[in-house]
Amino acid sequence: MKLFLVAVLLLIITTSCDKDKVIRTPEEEQILELAYSEDYTYPAGFYHEINDAGSPYYENTVSIKPLLERDHIWIELSTDDKTEARLWSDKSNEYSSDNRELISENETYKFFEFKRRNQEFTRDIIFSRIHKASYFQPALNRFSISNTIIGKYNGELSLSSVKELVEYLWSCGTMNVNHSKVLESEMKEFNDHFEYYVKSILIVYGDFGLHDEIGIYDNHIILGKADRELSIKTNKTKTITGIKR
Repeated sequence: MKLFLVAVLLLIITTSCDKDKVIRTPEEEQILELAYSEDYTYPAGFYHEINDAGSPYYENTVSIKPLLERDHIWIELSTDDKTEARLWSDKSNEYSSDNRELISENETYKFFEFKRRNQEFTRDIIFSRIHKASYFQPALNRFSISNTIIGKYNGELSLSSVKELVEYLWSCGTMNVNHSKVLESEMKEFNDHFEYYVKSILIVYGDFGLHDEIGIYDNHIILGKADRELSIKTNKTKTITGIKR
């Protein structure tokens, strides 16, 4: 009788394990490996910054206003006036819950940057940034999910320059795509526009006893040559079952 009960118990456990086993294609297994890799975020050649000293933060229509005066509009700021950029950075710091002292200033052709450090917690460092309007003027309201216009590009219209623009805006967060990793990308030029395709993934972690879900997204980013407007259209194409928590 005891042997019979043990056999039944083993059968139940084996059946339960088989139900939890997920069958995936080789391509899905490869995507899963990249999704959980601690060393992979972007494919080779994809523009992104590596900075362990602090985090960049792009000042916006919310950050430069007192709490009670903030509207339901979140658009990153741009200017070619360094004094105005510094004023916005100061206002954002004034209305922030943390007071960070200004320790250095910097600028590139893309942005003005003000490095600020928390006076109490010295490892808390942010790079307060404002886009240079001569390079890019943001238009995306992060509170409006229907708005697909990212902004206006004012730089050189070449394959390499537009590729860098898109990858820069993607990796710094301006494009507002909350996808954790880029699997592949391809840039093309047409008579009247540039088109950049990005295949990305987003991991939704499951609760205890549930599997993670890895969403696969197709992102088509268009830059018109005449109006210089940058827009994005995103479509979820697939969901892969991840590991069980």
